[in-house]
Amino acid sequence: MSALTTKINNLSALHKRLRVAYVGSCLPRRCGIATFTANLNKAVEEHLGKNSGVYIALNDTTEDYVYTTRVLGQIEQDKLTDYHAAAALLNSADVDVVSLQHEFGLFGGAAGNYITEFLSRVEKPVVTTLHTVLEKPTPEQRKALIEIAAFSHSLVVMNRLAIDILINVYQINAAKIQLIPHGVPATPYLDPLFYKHQLGFAGREIILTFGFLSPNKGLEVMLRALPPVVKRHPQVLYIILGVTHPVVKKQHGEAYRKSLKKIVDELNLHKHVLFHNEFVDDETLDRYLGAADLVVCPYHSGEQITSGVLSIALGRGKAVISTPYLHAREVLANGRGRLVNFKDHAGFSAALCELLADKAAREAAAKSALALGQKMTWDKVARQYTLLFEDAVQAAAATGPRAWKYLTPTLPAVNLQFLRDLTDDTGIIQHSLYSVALYAHGYTTDDAARALVACTHYHNLFYAEPVLPLIDRYLAFILHAQQKDGWFANFMDYRREFIDLEDDREHLEDTLGRSLWGLGAAVRLCQSDEQNLLAQKIFEKSLPLVERLSYTRALAYAALGLSSYLQSFPRAQQAREGLALIAERLLVFYREHAVPEWNWFEPFLTYDNARLTQALLLASHHLSREDYLATSLETLNFLTKALYHEGYFDLVGNQGWFFKGGQKANFGQQPLDAGALVETYLLAYLLSNKKEYLELCTASFQWFLGRNRLGKTLYFPESGACADGLDKHGVSKNRGAESTITFLTALLHLYYWELRNRSPYL
Repeated sequence: MSALTTKINNLSALHKRLRVAYVGSCLPRRCGIATFTANLNKAVEEHLGKNSGVYIALNDTTEDYVYTTRVLGQIEQDKLTDYHAAAALLNSADVDVVSLQHEFGLFGGAAGNYITEFLSRVEKPVVTTLHTVLEKPTPEQRKALIEIAAFSHSLVVMNRLAIDILINVYQINAAKIQLIPHGVPATPYLDPLFYKHQLGFAGREIILTFGFLSPNKGLEVMLRALPPVVKRHPQVLYIILGVTHPVVKKQHGEAYRKSLKKIVDELNLHKHVLFHNEFVDDETLDRYLGAADLVVCPYHSGEQITSGVLSIALGRGKAVISTPYLHAREVLANGRGRLVNFKDHAGFSAALCELLADKAAREAAAKSALALGQKMTWDKVARQYTLLFEDAVQAAAATGPRAWKYLTPTLPAVNLQFLRDLTDDTGIIQHSLYSVALYAHGYTTDDAARALVACTHYHNLFYAEPVLPLIDRYLAFILHAQQKDGWFANFMDYRREFIDLEDDREHLEDTLGRSLWGLGAAVRLCQSDEQNLLAQKIFEKSLPLVERLSYTRALAYAALGLSSYLQSFPRAQQAREGLALIAERLLVFYREHAVPEWNWFEPFLTYDNARLTQALLLASHHLSREDYLATSLETLNFLTKALYHEGYFDLVGNQGWFFKGGQKANFGQQPLDAGALVETYLLAYLLSNKKEYLELCTASFQWFLGRNRLGKTLYFPESGACADGLDKHGVSKNRGAESTITFLTALLHLYYWELRNRSPYL
């Protein structure tokens, strides 16, 4: 917030009249977010000019709302194609920035995840306002919010508790989060007597609840709290102002309101309770709120992080009595109101009696509330949003013009569907014909290990329990593949028989390295204790074999596993010695083959090349060796020079490879190489702080999305599959385990960077 706040008095620096597209519910839909968005746009237009805001409206019904011409498009909540169409519309519209108003129930799909489909296609910078931040999300809610955060330039929250939750529960980078309070009207304070005379309530002590009615508002608790209050204050009038929430009314009619009226009958409170069943305009609400002596919020939900009702009450300088939901706990501190336990009608009785009897205490609370409310006026809020919109646009512009019109500028959503399709009760099928698994090609331990890396990254990021059975499956396969001497068999046919050639030493070593890589990731990242312990047991049995590795890629894969293991056990001497041994052997290879025009470990570039550099980078980090870092960056710069041309990566093809002094093969380019580059450039940036590596990390990931020699995308977002490579005839029609897992792992690394400002290896 501090960087943003310092700019608030420099709005004259805005060099362009921005156009903002608000995505969410929209008036005349009866919804708190629709009202919030209308007020925000009205206030922002005081800075950006009239008609600078337009809308994409979310509809919750097939009945047409009568929108103004400011609504560019509409999305039917449960119609996925509408989200795609709305993104395309915004991409072509005269719009600079998107302001997403997020509430889980507003959007279709599991936990409202259809909105991520929209965000993954939008080419304009996005600022997301979070109206709900759950402290105990379901796995689906957690994943949805993390993806939204990854797609957004900034996340706006309305109180400090939400910041803590995003950092500690969702592990989102604090730099991405901005605190801007819920706006309130700038209304001068007048004594309640002024409004009571207007409404015909002179002589009454007014208690007010306003907003949509629904069972989670806890109004039955307030009604049962009234009899002791009425006995001591016979002039009390409790006003329930507002209509039943449209969703509640659609599902249950007026059952809740009827239950409240039944309590009024039961307790004989007719003279002390007034139901005003109307969706009131701002002027009417202003009069009722002005007349109130007290505002009550007896809500049931402890996780409510934002309350427009509470904010508006504070803005009008009202003493508030509330249950301790998250928003109330923060803003009612320091004497601005009273907090009462959930469903505690006796507690509400006591708090009401106290403040009604003690005018001085009531006025002190009101004065304190008003002081806070004056910091939350829509004008002040709009100034902060305006600057945030400008920051988002400037940050997007800083990336330079898009030379690749077919690129997705944001990260795709993470989709494990194709990975699940390839996985059966045994393991993961290694190949497919088009998108159909080829059983005849069976399984490999290599792919089980790669899949274990991807799934443990996924579980650590999203805490998603549905992925645990996949981790079990891959761990079980690796456990079965481990031999008595610690080596691993690799190829298994569909009859579940291993068919390895015993004299294929290189593949034997590669499989050991990849297995250690997958097991190390599980030890480091898996949130399941049982899986973590099993991975550790298998890993430690094979750890002594590291000293017998001689092939470069086997050494590199093992280094990745050792690095992950050391993150969990930094004093594990055998793992540290193994990593040092690998680094020294890679340096021997480098000194043997490197010359001024060929700064590399071998006299050729084949597959998964950047893993060698990545291994040395990790060794430099764990062993604090500057010479390792310097050498690894030399090799990475060589790879960049060899592979990055004219703004895109042109990878080494497997139809001839690239030998020193020869020509690089152009086709048979493999996802394996692009994925390794993504991880290695990100790691190089984090260890060297050289920005060009972050830019190259992005470029190497975009190879999957069309920033390549053929300008063709290899990723299929609907299934989560990735094509096997680029051939001279185009994109491969086949989509195997290796390519799909490689894409997923690279994508998850970028999620770690976007949300946590780090790599899974650090």
